[in-house]
Amino acid sequence: MTEKDEIVKQEILLEAQKLFQQFGMKKTTMDEIAASCGKAKSTLYHYFKSKDEVFEAVIKMERMNLRQLVKSKVEEQKGMVNKIQTYVIEFHKEVCKRANLYRLMKQDFSSLGVSKKYFLSMMEYEQAYITRILEDGYDSGEYLTPHREDIPWISEMFLASFCGIVQYGLEKDGFYNEEKLERFVNLITPKVFS
Repeated sequence: MTEKDEIVKQEILLEAQKLFQQFGMKKTTMDEIAASCGKAKSTLYHYFKSKDEVFEAVIKMERMNLRQLVKSKVEEQKGMVNKIQTYVIEFHKEVCKRANLYRLMKQDFSSLGVSKKYFLSMMEYEQAYITRILEDGYDSGEYLTPHREDIPWISEMFLASFCGIVQYGLEKDGFYNEEKLERFVNLITPKVFS
């Protein structure tokens, strides 16, 4: 794919993202996406086979953006506990900013029967990332309480607990309070990862 193709594809995805957030996948048409980005409908079909494929590409783009934002904040931190605290706060904050899109993903992907696949794929990545943070902490001597071989399942249990908080925040409008979340994370994280 040429650089021009990548630019056109990105334009399509950004416009589609806006429409999906506003109207949902089911109510957004390929004609509307084409009109919104000033392209012919045939141009959309040059890059994407269907609206479902556009939607999946938008979700993939959102996941990548989320990962990059969170990772950049985490990598600025020193020490395992600070990295875990930053991960929780930044991940939650960024997901809440995208709440409408994640609600749509849950609704629209569940009707397509692929939400579980995308959720599990995302969780595998997040678990691997948390595992790496904890293993680095173990290797540096910050986190010696568990056996090293236990770190992957500890990461999985931590992620499952944290996902419950995120889901609760998405389901209950107005739940997210950055100050309370930071206080909670700063209180709990050092006790869990000492």
